[in-house]
Amino acid sequence: MPTANLTDALVKSLKCDAGKNVIELRDTALQGLELRVWASGAKTWRLHYTRRSDGKRRVTGLGSYPTLALKEARRKAKGLQAEIENELERADPAAGKRVRREALTFAEIADEWIERHAKPNKAARSVQDNRSMLDRHILPEIGSFKAIEITKRDVIRLIDTVAAKLDARSANGEKARKLSHRPNRIFELVRSIFRWAVGRDLLQIDPTYMVKAPIKKEKPRERDLAPEEIATLWKALDRAPVARRITKGVPRGTRVVGNDDLPMTRPLAIAIKLALVTGQRIGEVTGIKRSELTLDDAAPIWVVPGERSKNGHSNRVPLSPIALRLLDEAFALAGASEWAFPSASGTQPIDPHAPTKALDRARPVIGLENFRIHDLRRTAATRMAEMGINPHTISLILNHVSARSGSITAKVYVQYSYDREKRDALNAWGEKLQNIVGYKSALVAET
Repeated sequence: MPTANLTDALVKSLKCDAGKNVIELRDTALQGLELRVWASGAKTWRLHYTRRSDGKRRVTGLGSYPTLALKEARRKAKGLQAEIENELERADPAAGKRVRREALTFAEIADEWIERHAKPNKAARSVQDNRSMLDRHILPEIGSFKAIEITKRDVIRLIDTVAAKLDARSANGEKARKLSHRPNRIFELVRSIFRWAVGRDLLQIDPTYMVKAPIKKEKPRERDLAPEEIATLWKALDRAPVARRITKGVPRGTRVVGNDDLPMTRPLAIAIKLALVTGQRIGEVTGIKRSELTLDDAAPIWVVPGERSKNGHSNRVPLSPIALRLLDEAFALAGASEWAFPSASGTQPIDPHAPTKALDRARPVIGLENFRIHDLRRTAATRMAEMGINPHTISLILNHVSARSGSITAKVYVQYSYDREKRDALNAWGEKLQNIVGYKSALVAET
């Protein structure tokens, strides 16, 4: 290896030999310091050293000339040599660079968390919601970062960015509003992933430690529909056309529904009605399959499987006469599909968020303020409570975990289904609802 007592003038004048790609010159004034001169004219500094732990020869880059002049290169090399002498794990700079290069990004850890933790332990809808939050809010901000390098400041910056976003569900003409509880849910998801990674020894440090949720005190929604608002919503849903009008060749922005139509399809309108009638989550309603229903019985019932429920627990939902008529309408429109609300391809159910998106489009036409799909569950529960129905029965209908796991007795020993109590409650709610809306099958009305 050629050596020389490097000087500023020599370093500046050196050129690569003709016919070679690179030449290397060791500094005699500082053992291990090397200057590489490339055919392109570029010049870079390297430090050669022996790792004390196993005696292996290693090399690490220091920087490029003239950004790093000779004096600064010698100073940097001496600093690294001093660290190497300490024989600390961090004293191997080449290994440090290799570790960083091979380290997982946050996106890769998040994918592993989804596969190894979320899917085995969470309901499918919860996993889908986690995936949505990752793709829409989290990964665009920190997904490409090496997870070992993410700091508390990065986490705070992510949460602040999310908290400043506007809610995309704001309807046309409605004042744009910020996301309400979503920033807290996103923070909880990021924290969960980091804690899991530390537990799996993928990371040593959790950067969310001591970081507080962005919304200190969440105010729960209290919106429910009064009887007259229920009637307004139901009548509006009755105006939904059976199918989308043909839009091919129609200029973007042109109204493609009739003047008296609601801008959503009839199946979506039926799904929204069923959510109100049964008190179930809209995502559970949109995924109804024939195999989940027992209709040829004196006590018809819908069994929501645990893998489709939000809390992972199956739920037996007795079907009232009004629920049965709505299901008849849905299956009449679905044809031979096994789903009550099939997608356009017919090979799977519609997107569980489709009714929410449709309601956002239709909200100005319906005329109800500050109303969301999930308010239907609260409405059903509130109106049943007004009718004197036992709160425990209402919780069972809503499939709240606390209704069954409040004590070890309830969780382990009581296996009674409460079908009779739930059926009486839902039948009573169905009758009250029919009186409110003057229910009549929309399909029957058209024939």
